[in-house]
Amino acid sequence: MKISCPKCNASGTIPDHEVPESGRFISCPRCHEGFTVTKPRSGNDVYLVDTCPACGFSTFGEETFSTCPKCGVSVKTFIERQREEQQQKRNQELLGKKVNNLETSSPPPEASATPVADFIENLHPVNLISWGVAAVAIVALGLGLWGIMEYDAAAIQAQMLEREEQVSGFYVFLHYGLLHWVKLLYGLLALAVSILFLKRLKIALQLMSGLLWGTIVLVPLTYITSFVYWVLAPIPHTISGYLIEVLNILFMGALVGLPLYLLERYLHERKITSIVRL
Repeated sequence: MKISCPKCNASGTIPDHEVPESGRFISCPRCHEGFTVTKPRSGNDVYLVDTCPACGFSTFGEETFSTCPKCGVSVKTFIERQREEQQQKRNQELLGKKVNNLETSSPPPEASATPVADFIENLHPVNLISWGVAAVAIVALGLGLWGIMEYDAAAIQAQMLEREEQVSGFYVFLHYGLLHWVKLLYGLLALAVSILFLKRLKIALQLMSGLLWGTIVLVPLTYITSFVYWVLAPIPHTISGYLIEVLNILFMGALVGLPLYLLERYLHERKITSIVRL
């Protein structure tokens, strides 16, 4: 801090920490005039107290302090923190009053709901996709159950023995019974995924994407398997027959795979991802 002699106006500086709160008596090195140096208190007097606002320590006299000598709390920091807390409390009270006023003035949700709004909400793409997958799942379940009920391995094996074809029970199941179980399991899985997707769970979005990719692969794979069985069958084959089977695989793969691929890409649109939640 800067100081000056009141008699000869000689000026100089002295460190702030060397001047106590009560002041310091010094002598001018030029004219040897003695005077008391005190710290400037403009703008800071509000933070000089004789009683600590935090712990209650008091000097019981004229001596003041800005930092409590007992608990070490800065009076300025403590007072400013109290002001901020009080301001936050007042803001929260005002916000609570505004929310209460809005809730009181706004009509109940039941009053604003209309059948048209409910119908539009039900037409959301998430619901439509869920219903579509559920319909496919029910069809697959029905076909699988019907096939399993109609499947008679012994009768099929007996018919093949009449044609002098020696086949095992596993061969019969692989060719005539496995596809029904695949349809049944696929239907159960698709129905479970559609229900989870209708509830708009994030895991259902991943399962739905996996189900679509699985269907895209499964359909042509089924036709390819049938084509292999046809090739291995002890019957005459023609070039036109091979061509028809290959075109059938390509046509059915594109017919089923292309729409499902576009649907799988649509699942990543914001209209879907912004609604599906964790």
